[in-house]
Amino acid sequence: MINKLSFIQIGILILILIISYFTFSYLNKNKVVGSIHQKKPQDVEIKIQKKMEDKSQQSNQILDLSYKSSDERGNTYEINSLSGSIDDENENILILEKVTAEILIVNYGTFFVKSNKAKYNKLNLDTHFFGNVNLFYLEHNIESEDLFLKYIDKDVKISNNVKYVYNNNLLEADEIYFDLVNKSSKIYMKDKTQKVKAIFKN
Repeated sequence: MINKLSFIQIGILILILIISYFTFSYLNKNKVVGSIHQKKPQDVEIKIQKKMEDKSQQSNQILDLSYKSSDERGNTYEINSLSGSIDDENENILILEKVTAEILIVNYGTFFVKSNKAKYNKLNLDTHFFGNVNLFYLEHNIESEDLFLKYIDKDVKISNNVKYVYNNNLLEADEIYFDLVNKSSKIYMKDKTQKVKAIFKN
């Protein structure tokens, strides 16, 4: 009877040891796996910083931008763009994408401008149009890569691969300058030894 009781006690003890062993092994394994998949503090900080940068970039973006201004003489200037952003170095400068503009000069007419991009100064309205620039005025069409508008002075300078088409006649020059107040213009080459190219069609 005693031997039988001892045998049962030994069996129970062995069973307890086996259960304890597997329980310990299971908990220890989970602890190791958890430590492997745990995110490092610096990884979390980088992720948070990236989200903040993305949010900052989104807030800097301006969609469907439109500005309109007029002066005491009744001249108006309206500029529109598909999107834009604030310049990193000057908060008064907007970098615009897919730009259209209308410049109405009293007793002169309306100039229409299109370009891929533009830098627009909100304070003085000076604008640098660049990238596939087109200027239209009545039957005049000018293509270039750069157009600089000084709105207060009503000066326009067009440069870089300038092509001026009027009544199917073509002029190629380095620069064209317009004084919208005095209604005067100049077409010229930077190199004085070069001449403006002209192609006239009857």
